[in-house]
Amino acid sequence: RKAAQGHGSPGSLILEGVQAWRDWNRSSNTHFGSLVLMIPISLATSSASGPERLEEELARVLEETTVQDAVDFYRAFELAGARVAEVEEFSLLAKDSENAICLSEKTLLELMQLSMGHDIVAREWATNYRRSFLLAERLVEQTGKFGLNAGIVRTFLAALAEVPDSLISAKFGPEKAQQVSRQAAEALADTTLEKARRMDCDLLEEDINPGSTADLIAASLFISLLRDLRF
Repeated sequence: RKAAQGHGSPGSLILEGVQAWRDWNRSSNTHFGSLVLMIPISLATSSASGPERLEEELARVLEETTVQDAVDFYRAFELAGARVAEVEEFSLLAKDSENAICLSEKTLLELMQLSMGHDIVAREWATNYRRSFLLAERLVEQTGKFGLNAGIVRTFLAALAEVPDSLISAKFGPEKAQQVSRQAAEALADTTLEKARRMDCDLLEEDINPGSTADLIAASLFISLLRDLRF
């Protein structure tokens, strides 16, 4: 609600969101990536004069992030216990990262730009949500053609087939992520979606979660709804 009203900054609102679900004794970090993607979109809608101005306002929100946003984001990440790939510089897993950020004066957008090569969510920030907007258009097309559930499933499978999931890569390695992407492409080719159902069961059995791609689809759905998609 604060974000939609234009109150607060991305980092502080992400941290507040994580604190809120922790206060409700929700220890899961399932929604962290979605929160990171949706907060800037909500802030952008508060100042956009219409859906056609959303991308422009979103770029402004991201460009105006500060060092404090970066610090708040790192605190939110630690509190959420989210998973990410290990990196040498400004690692989210390093204990001294907060001090390093302050000394370097890196903004949250700049940190996302540094991480865009290995993280889907960071890449959206760094590219002004390029894939999210493209997938939002695909969602409109696919849900119109196949219905709500099948349209979303097909869009998800296409996104997963195109780019290996960074959460899977962080947990199980890039080879497993690429394997899952190949499975998604095969499942998408099956018009009955039966292969998609079997793939879903297999991934659940192996405790493999293409969560970064799910975060991307959540952001795309949000954009679609803001652009008057109706179900």
